[in-house]
Amino acid sequence: MSENQMKDHIKDELKRAKEAGQVTSEKVYETVRAAVADAVAESKGDIEELRPIVKDAVSAAIEGLKDVGVDVKDKVEGAVVGAIAGARIRGDEAVEATREELRKLETRLEDERTGLAHGLREGLEGAREAVASLPEEIKEQVESAVFDIKLKSTELLGLTKQTVKEAVKHAIESGKDVKETVVQITSHATERALKEGRFTADRVKKIADKVMSGAVEAAEEAGKEVKDVALGAFKGAHEGIASAVESVEDKTKAFVHEDLAETKEDLEAIEDLFIETARKVARRSGEVAKDVLNDLADQTKKTSSVLKEKAIHAAEATAKRLKETSRDAAKATAKAASKTAHVMAKETKELGKRSVDVARGAITGMWKGAKHALKKDKKE
Repeated sequence: MSENQMKDHIKDELKRAKEAGQVTSEKVYETVRAAVADAVAESKGDIEELRPIVKDAVSAAIEGLKDVGVDVKDKVEGAVVGAIAGARIRGDEAVEATREELRKLETRLEDERTGLAHGLREGLEGAREAVASLPEEIKEQVESAVFDIKLKSTELLGLTKQTVKEAVKHAIESGKDVKETVVQITSHATERALKEGRFTADRVKKIADKVMSGAVEAAEEAGKEVKDVALGAFKGAHEGIASAVESVEDKTKAFVHEDLAETKEDLEAIEDLFIETARKVARRSGEVAKDVLNDLADQTKKTSSVLKEKAIHAAEATAKRLKETSRDAAKATAKAASKTAHVMAKETKELGKRSVDVARGAITGMWKGAKHALKKDKKE
């Protein structure tokens, strides 16, 4: 539909609506929306084409309303809202299509992770089978290597929490240096799991939760050493995150600008996120572990920890890298940003004034309602 055809279509539809006695705001809205949507669908899709299409559609609606003798002021809002709705259709469809693609990619990613875990298990079993007929000494060495590989891949295999839980159970049963042993178990588990993938705030929270929960649950199920295990789990998870943070700086060299910005924000918030996770685990725990974890969270909040210092250092390094990548991006987008800023400044002034007008209109409406009620009371 060409722009002239669109204008003629809008006018004809309004004329027919008038003859049928149906020139309502809804009818004006739907007529203009459908016409603009058709025009946009037949255009090349360039953003620059939207302005003249919307302009012509609203103009045609105004002319059409005048032609059929309808109060333009009463119906023009429907024309404007309809034109914008029509202009957005292609964009809304594109956004939804992209969302659907992202959903598919997320599903695919999960499938790939599942496949990777399955492949790892199959590969390790293959290694075991390869030495089945060899001397016990060689079999023991291979078995040891298999276990080490699994330990480095517990998060991929979905075994982080249960592995920590079993390890802590053994530590409790041994009864020797329980707190110190739990610190080591949870520290290594946290660091290994975080290093399996990209460092993000979401992964830190999930892994810290699994590690501390697994440890505390083991102690509570055993019915002993709960205080020492809770202390060790908090300290160990904290240390494990700090160790993982040290490796972030090297990994950011391959990050694009958006990844760097997100990583910098995650690092700056990492201490608070850990404390938040510890409190979350505390809420699900028994009274002893709950008190220990909340006390440790309070103490950590008040002091400067190794994690906080390392996170600050890594965040500064990431910020430096971000600044370097920003220079090129800034040069490429300076002109567009300037234009956008100008448009946004104008829009915010207009919207601010409109907000005041709407607020005053609401107040006036309340006053009128109050006056009407007062008059009614007086009459009664």
